[in-house]
Amino acid sequence: MIIVILILAVILFIYFNVIPGKGHTLVSWISLIITLLCVLGIVEHDYNHWGLKTETQTSTQNLTSSVNPNLPILLYQPLGNGTEKVYLYKTNNNQKKPKAIKLDKVSTKVKQGKEASLKIRTTRYVYKNNFSRIMFSAFSHNNELKHREYIFTLPSNWKVISTKDMQKLQKQMQEKMQSQKAASLH
Repeated sequence: MIIVILILAVILFIYFNVIPGKGHTLVSWISLIITLLCVLGIVEHDYNHWGLKTETQTSTQNLTSSVNPNLPILLYQPLGNGTEKVYLYKTNNNQKKPKAIKLDKVSTKVKQGKEASLKIRTTRYVYKNNFSRIMFSAFSHNNELKHREYIFTLPSNWKVISTKDMQKLQKQMQEKMQSQKAASLH
């Protein structure tokens, strides 16, 4: 709607500046002010989410080992220089592959607790009221993600291990099992 108002204000400004007449200067100035206010509103909406408020949703799920139900492990894949991590998690033992956290506007926290759980707190921008919805619906900022926080709560017996370290551990375990098999055959 704000785009329609902007277009009408620009057309009125041009029309009343080109066609001479009594009172046209006043209407021209008013249409120029409306044009500037519309442009300001669009910029504020786009950069500062004007007309929107934040809404947070939280979900909590049980966490199971990323690898094996008998090994309490949470896996992560380091990114870049290793300061960023993509955590790989399972919420039940029936999952074949662990899920990866989403990386868009995300923060993660790993803390100690009694039971293994995952809390996902998602904050999104939504329209404050119907007026904002009518004015800015053309820009599709409703439900835009502001921030997502993953909070992993792990008991003290759980380990957080990188996928590379896990692969090395699996290789060592296989070699140990093979050497034990060879020793038992001799």
